Amino acid sequence: MEFLFDLDDPLQCLEHIYQFLSPMVVAFHPKKSAGRTGPCFGSGLLLSYRGEKFIVTSEAVLSAACVNHGQNVVASNGAQQWPLLQLRCASPQHLDLAAIHLPADWLARHPVENCFELDYGTQPDPMASAFTLLLGYPVSNGRPAGQLNSAIGVVSRPYSSNTRRNQVVQPLFVEFDSRDILSRCRLDKSTLQAFYQLGGAPAISLYHSFQQDSNRLTAYLQGVVVEWDHARIGATVTSSALLSGFLDSFLLRLRQDGEAAPPELAELLARFRH
Repeated sequence: MEFLFDLDDPLQCLEHIYQFLSPMVVAFHPKKSAGRTGPCFGSGLLLSYRGEKFIVTSEAVLSAACVNHGQNVVASNGAQQWPLLQLRCASPQHLDLAAIHLPADWLARHPVENCFELDYGTQPDPMASAFTLLLGYPVSNGRPAGQLNSAIGVVSRPYSSNTRRNQVVQPLFVEFDSRDILSRCRLDKSTLQAFYQLGGAPAISLYHSFQQDSNRLTAYLQGVVVEWDHARIGATVTSSALLSGFLDSFLLRLRQDGEAAPPELAELLARFRH
């Protein structure tokens, strides 16, 4: 996925990228009675891979969906709502990634038009990216803060860290850029870190590619947000370097199982959480 980037007007280009990618990001909500939904508890990315479609998120968000809400949840973007009850989902052992498979019969009833295409090739070096855009729906941490109902974009840059004060496998640390948050609501970065979380939000890195005298940015999925980093300057992202291998295994299991009933993932996740 490529974007033209005008060096003379970078903020307008960032706004365009945010507008283009936002429809691919979903918010998870518990489903209530009479068509109502509860507060957002995480984000995910609509993803296309090998002709199949998924929602990719963090293990913690999937665990909340399955354990806390019995998977009776919806993924939403604007006016769109997609029910996720009884869809097959998986999270690889020892990784913080998770995926929900969107089968063809479900897609016939609930069309999904905008998906991020996962690249088959080797992931480029995160440190070589021009910047990394975090896209997601802020979740209130319970302190005095209102629920935000639109996706935000946070411009960040990867940095190296010699300290390992977290349990994230293959962590990528991103430092928030000094520019404003891309959103439709008033929010600054200190408020974001103090009162909200961005669990499951995709981290999409953009790389410069100079071709035919035009500056293009190529987008790659770098990972998903797991937590704020302990240095309090950005976020910790779990790398998507092993995502394609995990999805290949997931697809193989789906084909082997056929139309068998989904496993009791909620019970399994609950055991690992305690």
